[in-house]
Amino acid sequence: MKEQLKRIFSPNKTINKKTLYIMVIFQVLIAFLFWIKSGPLIPKPNEILKSFFYLLSNEGLVYEIGISTQLIIKSLLYSVFISLSLAYLSVLPVFRPVGFIWSKFRFLTIVGLSFIFTIYTSSGSDLKIVLMVFSISVFMVPGAINIVNGVTRNSLNHARTLRMKEWEVVYRKQIVGTIDQMFELIKQNFAIGWMMLTMVEGLVRSEGGVGTLLLNQNKHLHLDAVFAIQITILLIGISLDYIIGVIRNISCPHSKLTLDRK
Repeated sequence: MKEQLKRIFSPNKTINKKTLYIMVIFQVLIAFLFWIKSGPLIPKPNEILKSFFYLLSNEGLVYEIGISTQLIIKSLLYSVFISLSLAYLSVLPVFRPVGFIWSKFRFLTIVGLSFIFTIYTSSGSDLKIVLMVFSISVFMVPGAINIVNGVTRNSLNHARTLRMKEWEVVYRKQIVGTIDQMFELIKQNFAIGWMMLTMVEGLVRSEGGVGTLLLNQNKHLHLDAVFAIQITILLIGISLDYIIGVIRNISCPHSKLTLDRK
C-alpha cells in the first residue's frame, strides 16, 4: 500500500488497475460532493434526473440524439476521407500547397462561412454536414500531414534497401505504418467535432438535433434540462470515443507495445 501511494506521487511510474480505479472513484466522489454543496443556481442530481426523464418522454431526446449521432458519424467519415487523402497525396510536391492552404482555413469561423455554404447546398441536412466536415477537416489535415511527414528518413531508407519501389515505400511506411497514429488523430478530431455539433445545429435548426434541443432549453433558462442534455452529450461522446479506441486496438494491436504508461 505504501509502495503504491509513493508511486502515484512519483513521475513516470506505472500503477496497477486497482489503484487507478480507486483514484478515479475517489476523485469522482470529491467532485460529486462539490456539486452537492454548490449554490442554489446549480441544479442538483435529483432535479437533473427528473428533467432527463421528462426530456425522454416529452421532448423526444432519443430521437434528437439519433439525428445528432448520425450527423457526427457522416461528418467524421467524410472528414477522414478528405484529410487522409490530402495527407497521403502530400508525398507528391504538386499536392503540398493544397494541404497547406486547407490547414490554414482553421483560423476562419464557420459563422461567417455559413452563407457561402448555403448557396452550394440543397437542404439543411447537407448544410450541417458541410459545416461539420469543414470544421473537423481543417484541424485534421495538418495533423495527418505531420504524421505522414514524421516518418524518419532512416525508416524510408530502410525500406529502399529492401528494394521496394518508391510507391511501395509510401504504402508500407507512410500509410500502413502510420495507421495507429491516424486513429489517435481521428479520436482527437472526433472530440472537436462533437463539441462543435451543438453550435452547428444551432446555426441550422432544420431537422432538429440535440444541439437545437439544448439551445431551446437554454433560451428558457431550464437549467436542469440543460444539465441533463449536457451530461447525455458527455456520456455519448465518451462512448463513441471508446468505440473508436476499440477499433484502433483491434486494427493496430501493436500500437500499445511502445507505451510506457497505460
